[in-house]
Amino acid sequence: LQWLLDNYETAEGVSLPRSSLYNHYLRHCQEHKLDPVNAASFGKLIRSVFMGLRTRRLGTRGNSKYHYYGIRLKPESPLNRLQEDTQYMAMRQQPIHQKQRYRPAQKMDGMAESGGNSNPHTTPEQSVAAQSQHHQQFIDVTHVFPEFPAPDLGSVLLREGITMNDVKTLQLLYRRHCEATLDVVMNLQFHYIEKIWQSFWSPKTPSSDGSAALPPSEDDHEGTLPKDKLITLCKYEPILKWMRSCDHILYQALVEILIPDVLRPVPSTLTQAIRNFAKSLEGWLMNAMSEFPSHVVQTKVGVVSAFAQTLRRYTSLNHLAQAARAVLQNTSQINQMLSDLNRVDFANVQQEQASWVCQCEEGMVQKLEQDFKLTLQQQSSLDQWASWLDNVVTQVLKHHEGSPSFPKAARQFLLKWSFYSSMVIRDLTLRSAASFGSFHLIRLLYDEYMFYLVEHRVAQATGETPIAVMGEFGDLTSLSPALLDKDDISDLGSEVDTDSQSVGEPLVKQERSDTGHSLQEI
Repeated sequence: LQWLLDNYETAEGVSLPRSSLYNHYLRHCQEHKLDPVNAASFGKLIRSVFMGLRTRRLGTRGNSKYHYYGIRLKPESPLNRLQEDTQYMAMRQQPIHQKQRYRPAQKMDGMAESGGNSNPHTTPEQSVAAQSQHHQQFIDVTHVFPEFPAPDLGSVLLREGITMNDVKTLQLLYRRHCEATLDVVMNLQFHYIEKIWQSFWSPKTPSSDGSAALPPSEDDHEGTLPKDKLITLCKYEPILKWMRSCDHILYQALVEILIPDVLRPVPSTLTQAIRNFAKSLEGWLMNAMSEFPSHVVQTKVGVVSAFAQTLRRYTSLNHLAQAARAVLQNTSQINQMLSDLNRVDFANVQQEQASWVCQCEEGMVQKLEQDFKLTLQQQSSLDQWASWLDNVVTQVLKHHEGSPSFPKAARQFLLKWSFYSSMVIRDLTLRSAASFGSFHLIRLLYDEYMFYLVEHRVAQATGETPIAVMGEFGDLTSLSPALLDKDDISDLGSEVDTDSQSVGEPLVKQERSDTGHSLQEI
C-alpha cells in the first residue's frame, strides 16, 4: 500500500497500462524479496487505494491493451526511469522513453529546444517530460468533454448491408476515438495524433501471429467496425453531418484546453509547439483518409482546417498581447500616445471619410473616441482594455440580440471597426507621430481581440461553437486582421475579392494563410 502511494497518484484525464502497473509491482516484490499476489488480487488492491478507477482498452487496433483510467506515475517516482516493453504505452501518461521509439530524429512536439540539459545527469527524455509537465499549468487539464448529439437519420434508408447496430457501433467507436484524441492533446503529446487517426481511419489488419486476443472488459461493449462499413456509413449525409457536429465539439474543446485564456502569458516553447501541431493537422488527416471518398475527406478536413486556423489566430493574439503589455506598462510611451492622439483630426476622419463608408451613428463614434482617450489616460492594464473592448461589442450589438441578423451585424461591425481604426492610423502616419509604432502594435492587438470577441458572440447567439461559426462563415475568416497584411489592413476589398474567386476551391485550400507575423519589425 505504501509503495502504491509513494509512486502513483490520481489524475484526471490520464491513464496507465494495467500490465505496466503489475510489472512495476512484480519488480518491487523481487527487489524486496516479497511474495507477489496474482494480477486479479493486485487489481482489487489498486481499486481499494485509488477509488473510482475505470478500465479502458487503448491502443491501435490489433494491439490494444487495458489501461487504468485516472492514475499516473508521480513525476518524482524512480519508476519513470524504467524501460517498458509495450508498443503503445501510456497514451495519456507523460512519455519518458517513447520519443526515440516513435520519433528518433525529432524533438518531441517541438518543445525540446529550450535549454533543459543544464544538468549533466538529466537525460533528454527527462528534460522533455519535465518541460511538458511545466507546460501543463498553462492549459486547462480540468476541461469536461461535452457529450455528442445522436445522429438524426430522418427517413434515410440504410442499405449495402448497413444496420442500425452498425450506426450505434460507429457512435461508440467515434466517441472513444475523440476521447483518445482529447487525452493525448491534454498531455501535449501532439505526435500521437497522427497514429490515432491512422488507426481509426486506416486500420491495419490484426496481426496473424497466433497470439490470443484480449478478452473484452466491462468497459468494452463497442465492438468493431470493418473499414468498408466505415466508408459506407460516412457516405450517408446524416452520418457525415453528425460527424461534423462531433468534430466541432471536439476541436472547440481542444482549443479551450490548449488556450484557455488568449491574453495570459505562456512560454514561447508551448506556443511554438501548438503552432507546429496546427501546421501538421491537415496533412495527417488527409493521409489517414486517403481511401475515403473526396467529399467525405473535404468535409472532415474543412473542420480540422478551421481548428488549425483558430489555433494559429489565438497563438498570434497571445503573442501580440504579450508584446503589448510592455507598451501599456510604459508611462512615457502612454503619454506620447495620448499627445499624438489628441492631434488627430477626428472630425475629418469621421465626417469626410468614415461616415460615408461606415454610416455609423456620430454620437456612438464620439463616445468611443472619448472613452478610448480616457482609458489610455488612466494607463489601464491589458485586462482593463480587454474589458473595455468587450463593453464596446456589447453596446454596438445589443440592438441585434435575438435577431437572425445578429451574425451579419457582427460582421459589419468588424468591417467598420477595422476601417475606422485604419483611418486613425493613416492620420498618425501622415503626421509622423512619434508613437506610431506603439499605436500600430496596439491596433493589431485590439483588432484581433475584437475579432475574437465577435466570433464568440456570434457563436453564443447562434447556439454553435466558435469553430462551427468559423466553418460556416468562411468569408468572416478572410476578414480576420491576423490573416491580412498587418501593414496595410485597409486593403480589405482586394482581400475579399480574392477570397470570392476561390469559392469553388475546397475549404482546406482557402485556409492556408499562416498568422505567424513577427513583432520584431514593429
